[in-house]
Amino acid sequence: MSHDFIVNNEAIKQCSNEPIRALDEDMKIEIDQSGKIEQLSKDTILCISNSEWDAILIKSQIKRQLQEIYRRNGQTRNFILFTFCAGLAILIMRNKKYPVIIIDQEYLGKENVMKNILNEMFKKIKNPPDVIFGRIGKKASAHHIAHDIATKEIEAKKILSLKDILKEIKKTEVGIRLKDA
Repeated sequence: MSHDFIVNNEAIKQCSNEPIRALDEDMKIEIDQSGKIEQLSKDTILCISNSEWDAILIKSQIKRQLQEIYRRNGQTRNFILFTFCAGLAILIMRNKKYPVIIIDQEYLGKENVMKNILNEMFKKIKNPPDVIFGRIGKKASAHHIAHDIATKEIEAKKILSLKDILKEIKKTEVGIRLKDA
């Protein structure tokens, strides 16, 4: 069962039955992506924003290296979601003060899988944020900032290394099984 919430005058669907805290503007933050993980010729930007913003960048060559690691381990189907969630986890942990994180629905139907992956990555974190998947929309500041980074008008605040991403992935059962990573 999903629930609708209104955030920035847009309907947001919660993809679980978990209770969430009130969606006060100062207590929540939105995440959007520019350049999907599976687009290996493009960099991926994940941007988190409300009145403040932060953004991480995953270079295309790092994504190709990760895809090759998953391929060598016979886990090519895990590459996209685990890489996406590793980037999300890093971005969320850089912005710990927000108890509610609204992530744009990039991979429809995979929200529960991603929530489980994020929970594995956050299992040692005290008071992890509530994660909600919903439609952020093109009017959201996270969308505009991610686009501006993609078009090189501004720079991401952190460029992730292969080591950064693998560190998060290794916190999961799937990541622990990756050899030569």
